[in-house]
Amino acid sequence: MSRRTDAIVAGSALLGVLLLAAAPPPASADDVPDQSWLDREQLAAGEIQVQASREGGAITVETAALIDASAEAIWDVLTACEIAPEYVPNVVDCELIETLDDGRAELFVQTIKPAFFIPRFEHVFRLDYHPYERIDVQEVSGPIERMRGSWWFLPQPDGEVLLLHSLEVDPGFPVPRFVLRATMRRDLVNIMEAVRELAETGSLQ
Repeated sequence: MSRRTDAIVAGSALLGVLLLAAAPPPASADDVPDQSWLDREQLAAGEIQVQASREGGAITVETAALIDASAEAIWDVLTACEIAPEYVPNVVDCELIETLDDGRAELFVQTIKPAFFIPRFEHVFRLDYHPYERIDVQEVSGPIERMRGSWWFLPQPDGEVLLLHSLEVDPGFPVPRFVLRATMRRDLVNIMEAVRELAETGSLQ
């Protein structure tokens, strides 16, 4: 296999933990993420907005979508770890380990299978809940050097919810950053599409 193919596989392997395995920056539940980059007309037309940036070795990708469902319905999708293998790349299993802080946080373990020639591994993470405003995710153990991210639920006047996701990744090992950026953009848009479909169709009910 070529070095370029190896790099693409390595970059894609990271996405198995991107949805839920991310360490958020310090923030309060009252903070609101930047929305100046959004194109409201494209969002209204059903497009998923995405932008990516780089600082040092870290790549940050932000995605946004309007979802015609309640915040509670979207929340149920994002916190249903057991269905993550249905739409998160490379995740084969996800299980609840422990409930913390009187239900305000939970610990989970994911089993990741990046590719047929790479052994599967486990990744432990913590979700911190601010119903129904934000979900923060904190990496507890895993192979990635640093990840930061949050899901934001922003109710709109017409009853829809603007769902924003921000994720920063520094893999800590040699992966070309253009490969990582392209893989993150593609897979995180696909994840947002899947979350929207599951929430709008009420598939968890």
